[in-house]
Parts: sequence; structure tokens; C-alpha cells
Amino acid sequence: MKSFEYLCLKCIYAFKGERSISAIYHLFRGKKSSQTIQDANIFLLVNVYGLFPDLNRNYLQQTIHSLKADQLIREIHNEHWEVTDKGTRQLSEREHIYPLAPYLNGYAYKDKSLTFWKRYSLLVQTLSNLVGKESSFIPIQYDDDIQRWVKNHLLSQKGVSKERLLNDLYDETYKLLNQVPANQATVFALKLSGYHHAGNTEEQIARIMKQDSVWIHVEFHSLLHYIIQTLEKKETASTYKSFYLICCDLLDRPLLTDTTQKSLKLLHRGLSISEIANVRRLKKSTIEDHVVEIAMQMKDFPITPYVEAEKIKAIEAVIHDRQTHQLRKIKEQLNSEAISYFQIRLVLTRMVNANESRQPAES
Repeated sequence: MKSFEYLCLKCIYAFKGERSISAIYHLFRGKKSSQTIQDANIFLLVNVYGLFPDLNRNYLQQTIHSLKADQLIREIHNEHWEVTDKGTRQLSEREHIYPLAPYLNGYAYKDKSLTFWKRYSLLVQTLSNLVGKESSFIPIQYDDDIQRWVKNHLLSQKGVSKERLLNDLYDETYKLLNQVPANQATVFALKLSGYHHAGNTEEQIARIMKQDSVWIHVEFHSLLHYIIQTLEKKETASTYKSFYLICCDLLDRPLLTDTTQKSLKLLHRGLSISEIANVRRLKKSTIEDHVVEIAMQMKDFPITPYVEAEKIKAIEAVIHDRQTHQLRKIKEQLNSEAISYFQIRLVLTRMVNANESRQPAES
């Protein structure tokens, strides 16, 4: 079993037939929709969120058919699958082969880590060439914003030699790489470009390390997430000064989507959901999505203005009793027109925040 098959199997196990293959597709691609974000949090799959932004749906379907052919999954109903006993054993057996790092968190770090890598890799390449007296080279990153950032950063370091800047980066990189598994450190090093040296692609690294390229991709992004997680700690700013300068403006970026932040500002002004919908000329259901996203990220955000305490208890009781996160099943069991899907989603979100929901899928 290759690593992508393992990850798909892990997601199917976590969903327990309550989400379709489309949910896995949107999860892997990191779709910034309320539903996908909530799925990542409720089913404790934030680690794989956005891990494969360029995933092809046909490739995912082929993988699902392969898992079915191997009798590792079975279809419950249209596009909804569950893991067989054989599949569960395979998950357990492969867990040590494909161990997901505890700091892998696509939902929290994917955007920040990618920007960090683009800045860092171009900065290393630029300094390496300048120290080597080579002022003309093909940049590893073509993004105008990234190139502009590197130029501005180097201008801000006037008075410090290029050799010193490069050595500081080397020392901090060496220190960080010594804190992670050797496999991840090797992947990171092999991807770097420098003076008269081109970094390797993930496919090339896979051949060098005799592993599949998808797992090389996972290992690389795991390390990037570790770096961001490390730099988020205030005490590390002095230890990793060069690294911190590369991403200090990224660390405080909120996880809320831009449109949700706009709704939050209006909520702070005391506007109701209906009033915000009118002001922003959006559907009421869209603003409700924003409220769910806010409740997910802001642990102290009160949900009682939107769902009364008695309803919260009733919803929690059904979730515990049925052991389900499927909105339709919860709604049917409640058998109450007075409780909306929006209110159920809010309670589900709050239960996950309080660690009262289902535990992570064991494999």
C-alpha cells in the first residue's frame, strides 16, 4: 500500500461513512468552505487539510477503486464508504511505515508555511550566489511578491555581510533540522538550491531515498509546519532570529477566512445574523457559516445567543447517544422543527473544542 492509499483509508475510517468521497477531495485540496473546514475539525483531520492542493479527482477515484478491489473498503451507499476489518488491520500495520508527525497541521499552517518556504528558499539561493560572486542566476521562486520580499529583506540588512547572513541561516537551519526525524531533515536539505546547485524535485528525492513521492511531499510539509509551530512560541524569536524575520508578519495572521473576518467585525458591532446578511448582501445561510467558523476558532465565542441552553443539551444527548456527526441523522433523531441545522453545527463545533466529541480515529 502506497502512502496516498493509506491517507485515503485513514480519512474513510475517520468519516465512518458519514461523508462522501467528495469530502475527502475537498479536504485534501484545502477548500476554504465552512463545510470542509468543519469536517477537518470535527473528524480530527486538520493534519491532512490542504495537503494536496493540486489533487486530481480522477486520481482520487482510481485510488478508491483500488482500495475497493483490495477489499479494504466497502460502499455503504452512493460515494459513501467504510473501512472493512481487513482495511482496519492494514491501517494498523502501515501506521509505523507512514507515521504522521504530531505537528502536521494543514489547516493551521499550510498557507503560512508555503510562504515561509518560498521566502527562505529564495533567500538561501540568493545569498549563496552572492557569496559565490555570482550575481546572475535563475531564481527558484518566480512569484513577484516573494522576490520583492527577498530584495527588501536584504536591503534592510545593510551593514551585515552576506557571508554573515548566510552563516546565520545555516546555523539556525542546522539547529532546527536536528530536532526532527532524519528523513524530514534530508528531504528539506535536498530541496534547497544554491550556488551552482539546483534543488531536487520530490520525484527525484523519492528515487534517492527509495520512497514514494507522495510521502516525500508529506514529510516535507510536516517539517515546514514544525518550523512555523516552533516560531510561534515567543521564546524562540531570540533563538532563531533569521527564521523569525522571514515569517514574523505571517505568524499572527488569523485562521478565519477574509469574508468571515468581515462578518465578525459586524458581529462585534452588535448586528444580528439577518442584519449582517442584509448589509453584506449575502444569504443568511452564508453568515451562519461564518458564525460556525468563528465558533470553531474562537474558543470563548458564546453560542448561547444562537442556540438556547436546553437545545444544546438536547443536541449533545443525541450526538452522544447516536455517536454520529451526520447532521441529517441528528436532526431526524431530535424530531424538532425548533432546532435548526445551524444550531446543530454550532453545538458540534463546541463539543469538538471541549474535547467532548469522538476521539481521533485509531489505526
